[in-house]
Amino acid sequence: MRRKRRMGKKLLLIAVLLMLCVAAAAYLLKTVGDMKEQREAAQAEETAAAEQQAAEEAAAQEAAAKKFDSIYAYSGSKDKSKYTMAAYDSAVEAGCGAIVLPFVVSQDGTLIVADDDFAQDLTGYSGYFSGMTDGQIENLQTKSGDKILKLSDVFDKYGRDVHYIIEVKYTSARNLMALKELIEKKDYADVVSISSAYFSGLRTLDNEFPNTPKIFLCSGEEGWAEALNSDYIDAISVSKDLMSDERCKAVQDKKKKFGAGILSSEEDIKKAKEMGADFYFTDEAALAAGIE
Repeated sequence: MRRKRRMGKKLLLIAVLLMLCVAAAAYLLKTVGDMKEQREAAQAEETAAAEQQAAEEAAAQEAAAKKFDSIYAYSGSKDKSKYTMAAYDSAVEAGCGAIVLPFVVSQDGTLIVADDDFAQDLTGYSGYFSGMTDGQIENLQTKSGDKILKLSDVFDKYGRDVHYIIEVKYTSARNLMALKELIEKKDYADVVSISSAYFSGLRTLDNEFPNTPKIFLCSGEEGWAEALNSDYIDAISVSKDLMSDERCKAVQDKKKKFGAGILSSEEDIKKAKEMGADFYFTDEAALAAGIE
């Protein structure tokens, strides 16, 4: 009997030990499974985070490369760095698809980026670009301490990566022919638009470059009707005080593009966009790109 009781106790002990082993094995399997799930979850989170980071970087690169064709960067800047490569670089980096290049012509026939033949406003020097040789102009600096730009400098810098709005401020035959020769030399008729407040210059250049867009710069009622009804005028840009839904519709009904400028405030830029303007001139490139 004692032997049977001892045998029973042993069997019971063995059974308990087996149950403990089974429980331990089950716990171990569960722990291993949980660890595997945790690893898989962590890997999934890492993958998702990496994919999100890659998507964000791609979006940032796309945004950096985005060009807003409706933004025409006038002078590159409204401060003393205007008409410098640094100012145009900043506008292009902000996303402007077009830069505005007014020009004068030196004594040697070179096109200089400036909005006034009298050099004082740009350089502080009391003299006329048209009366200076290229060598004399090279010795001048803008008020920001930068070199005086030639149109060819800007063309060489950006190539075909941007659109150029060439503003004709002086319509003498000498100036117009100098522009014609430069455009033909660079073969840039397809990446240039020509703007002017003078019909005579636009008509002359339309004969030379019929497929290059011509923009009439309208600052008042004078010239409005003629621009609206002239076949060689492809776009009309009004001063900001003339911006209106009615003018925008009138221009677009004529299958022309409507623009405005020069816009420097968020209010004016948003107003132009809301009325459906096709483009606008601005000296606040970063602000405009942010609104776009």
